[in-house]
Amino acid sequence: MAGLPPGALVGFWEMTGAAVLWRSRPVPASASGVIVYTADGTVSTVMEMHLVRPVRLGRTFAYTGRFRTEGDEAVHRVEVGTWPFSRGRELRRRATLPDPDRLVLEPLDPGHGLTLTLTWRRTG
Repeated sequence: MAGLPPGALVGFWEMTGAAVLWRSRPVPASASGVIVYTADGTVSTVMEMHLVRPVRLGRTFAYTGRFRTEGDEAVHRVEVGTWPFSRGRELRRRATLPDPDRLVLEPLDPGHGLTLTLTWRRTG
């Protein structure tokens, strides 16, 4: 596995899509957000998610912390975050770059049956 090129994630990304699964079944959802990766290893994100089923949910999520890459994984270590992103928690995402300005993040450890696959477009 070649992994992510050095510095590949650095930049400002806007969310362009979200695929949500609840216990392996698609869930209607809308989402928006931004994620920023800096050259010194900082990650910050703010996301807004609206789900209709299995529960009605409209919520803003945010966290900031440090990140590193391991092969094709982006590992985010939370320093400050809203629920459910507690301090010290590591979030592992498979990170793929279909092209240099498009990023897809998929959780490697879906929590509580909910899986979010997020697509981002580099804007800076």
